[in-house]
Amino acid sequence: MNTQSGTFPSKDGLRLYWQGWLPPPTHRGTILIIHGAGEHCGRYGNLIEYFASRGYCLYGFDFRGHGQSPGKRCHVLSWQEYREDLHSFLAWVMAQELHEPLFLFGHSMGAQVMLDYLTNDSASKIENNKQDEFCKRICGVIASGAAIAEPPVNPIMRMLGRLLSVVLPSFTISSGLNTDHISRDHSVVCAYRDDPLVSSEITARWATEFLKAMQRVQSNAHRQPMPIFMYHGGEDQIIPPEASRQYFSHMKLPDKQLKIYAGGFHEPHNDLQKLEVFEDIENWMDKQE
Repeated sequence: MNTQSGTFPSKDGLRLYWQGWLPPPTHRGTILIIHGAGEHCGRYGNLIEYFASRGYCLYGFDFRGHGQSPGKRCHVLSWQEYREDLHSFLAWVMAQELHEPLFLFGHSMGAQVMLDYLTNDSASKIENNKQDEFCKRICGVIASGAAIAEPPVNPIMRMLGRLLSVVLPSFTISSGLNTDHISRDHSVVCAYRDDPLVSSEITARWATEFLKAMQRVQSNAHRQPMPIFMYHGGEDQIIPPEASRQYFSHMKLPDKQLKIYAGGFHEPHNDLQKLEVFEDIENWMDKQE
């Protein structure tokens, strides 16, 4: 497998880090990886190894303030910055020697940004309406543990966060993530804790934008335009599976599928049932080609 890396410019000129994993010449298609909050595209080794060995090209990038991309850790003034990062990544990948069919794979916050990009009205205004052109080339999307349900937050802390978001938006706090809830595979949890590119910091503005995006994505479920395979860990304590069930029930398109993996934690693709997850994704993608 040929591994490549480099940078590409987002809309505001910030150069974001990307990686590509390209198998030998016979290609079945391309998968774009959209990572979650506080992590980076290099954490998807299990997914990459499985699908690259089956002839898929894979590309991933690090959002601003994540991984090897520049910017304050987990900080944006507007969630549109993430949508524009994703749009710029799509534009960059589609300018390469792209092997179709093309699929988007988003996990947690990445799934949320992906769904927001596809269904938010303002997203269609990005880059002179080229979003529609890009969407026509996407065969389907995979949403893993989509971050589209509000976590329990103390009302006083929520009010304080909103205030800080206005008067001191870059104020840094801990995300409070319990890493034990990522996976039942202890080696995955240890690797996450030891990863120098992973961050547990978020800012006040990021937190308020994150919560607003959750609500917006759920309210726009009926606008989801393309085939989708959603999956969630049945015992996910970071983002409850009810989030995906709610979104799934409000989508109007007929080509949709949801699977809840019994006992699974927040990252089923890095959990004990990962092979089952990959086989389900592969079988679903085969039906879209």
